[in-house]
Amino acid sequence: MEDQQTPDVIVARDVMVPMRDGVRLATDLYFPGEVADRRTGAIPAVLSRTPYNKTGGADAASFFARRGYMAAVQDCRGRYGSEGVFFPFVDDPEDGFDTIEWIADHPSCDGKVGMYGCSYDAWVQFHAATQNPPSLATMIPFEGPINAYHYSMREGGALHLGLLNWAVRMSTTSQEARANPAIAEAIRPMSGDGPQFLEWASRIPWRRGQTPLAVVPQYEDAVFRLYFENNDYTEFWRQPGLAMDEYFDAFPDMPMLWMVGWFDWYPRTIIDGFQKMVSMGRGNQHLLVGPWTHGNCEPSCGDVHFGPEGNLHFHEDFLHLYLQWFNRWLKGDATVDVGSAVRMFRMGGGDGSRDRDGLLQHGGNWFSVGGWPPEGSRETPYYIHENGILSTEAPSREDASTTYTYDPRNTVSSNGRCIVPYGPMKEGWFKGMGPRDQIEIETLPGHGIPGMPIASRPDVLVFQTAPISADLSIAGNIRGVLWISSDAPDTDFFLKLLDVYPSSLDYPNGYALPVSEGILRVRYRESRERPTPMEPGTVYRIEIDMQPSANLFQAGHRIRLDICSSNFPNYDINRNTGDPDDRDWRIARNTVYHEAARTSYVQLPVWKS
Repeated sequence: MEDQQTPDVIVARDVMVPMRDGVRLATDLYFPGEVADRRTGAIPAVLSRTPYNKTGGADAASFFARRGYMAAVQDCRGRYGSEGVFFPFVDDPEDGFDTIEWIADHPSCDGKVGMYGCSYDAWVQFHAATQNPPSLATMIPFEGPINAYHYSMREGGALHLGLLNWAVRMSTTSQEARANPAIAEAIRPMSGDGPQFLEWASRIPWRRGQTPLAVVPQYEDAVFRLYFENNDYTEFWRQPGLAMDEYFDAFPDMPMLWMVGWFDWYPRTIIDGFQKMVSMGRGNQHLLVGPWTHGNCEPSCGDVHFGPEGNLHFHEDFLHLYLQWFNRWLKGDATVDVGSAVRMFRMGGGDGSRDRDGLLQHGGNWFSVGGWPPEGSRETPYYIHENGILSTEAPSREDASTTYTYDPRNTVSSNGRCIVPYGPMKEGWFKGMGPRDQIEIETLPGHGIPGMPIASRPDVLVFQTAPISADLSIAGNIRGVLWISSDAPDTDFFLKLLDVYPSSLDYPNGYALPVSEGILRVRYRESRERPTPMEPGTVYRIEIDMQPSANLFQAGHRIRLDICSSNFPNYDINRNTGDPDDRDWRIARNTVYHEAARTSYVQLPVWKS
């Protein structure tokens, strides 16, 4: 189908769409001129629901309207022009259903509705689908989770501070703050726009009425219920607005395009959702994964460039990709080629030089494959050994372990994949999400000596291969298995997989590029529902889900696994007491075992393409 456009777009602004409880949601409707003038028949519709102000979706909606779609952009409940009270996520399932069916009944709509959007605008697609709206024909969730507890607000039981920071920032644009600038100013210093969030984050748990959020009571209530008062996976988390994956059976059987970037914080959840839908026998499920952060398709992120193919590459931009998808599944254009089931970007293969912008040339290429993990991917354990060795050979010693001391007052800094504004990302909310050389930076919290490798800290265990003799690709899911003990009732174990460049002219100390990571709060090792403290001296086997990835480790590089017990401010600080309501702390002596009877390893999906 050619990119046929109509020059005229008619917009009906602030149409108040009624929900089942009488609350009305502000919605802008965009029509091709000939449809609005009744010169043509009914057409399919596309919908984006957002808490970020529907005016920001005007360009996308106009784009679709010019190409023969009715487009709707809606403010979520309690945000901007919409009525009601905003509590993140919980009202969006029913609001999404009601909006979809209202649009489908509109005289200009032919009864088919598709959804699109990124971040929260992806969440709401999953929300609506849990209610099985009969008119929802397809959707394109880009970087949103399928379960708030397991993949978003928390990860491995640890509190994701980036999402807490998001909730605080949202309060500065609440209807109350927009009506009274003094409210916004009271909150802003602790939000992402000020330096105080790190101070507040280091004092978790917060107390009701004792933070600036108290000036916006309903936002304070949401923050405390989502982040501090429901630490375990209870019934609170199982409602459709928070545990969308528990309602997958109710989703319409429809085509879905799952999209994410490797350096977003959602690759594991998007890929898990895709795999689950495929395993349920749902047809026309497609997955697209690029080397991006949150909401973009730039060929570089962090301080790494992924080469000429690092952008979307096969489309002009996301909107043209969405258009092709909608033309296929809403307009029934069978001439549209939606591509293979999985299109993934395998990172690596660049020459490792530093370009004029100071970016490492890591390179990479797109691959089209039939599923996930791709055919030819083989789970291969890389075992940790004494003396910092990582190898495919299992350890043979009968008694071997490594112990380190974790002090909650001296955390290991997050350097990459973090959205809390600080250090290299202080001038932009998502600037620090991408891969960065793992060195201490003076502006990072908990930093050591600026310029020194983070791996030189005594509370970071480092295990790496010898320089590999031939190129090695991975593509698939990654998991860490550790045998551990501690003298504390609780602690964290954080894993980071790295592609280590050798010394070069541009990088005399080499370059440690993070590929994947994962965390586990050990009291949740058996169950997220029922935390269990550790017994001092008892040895436990734990599994840590890490972010999936696709990367080419070139000959001469090393594969490295770092192990530590903190990653701040990406995650909250575990104070080692086992009590989430406790501000006391204790030092933990943590031990990792690597012996014949207790093999600790990272399981890599070695891929022969």
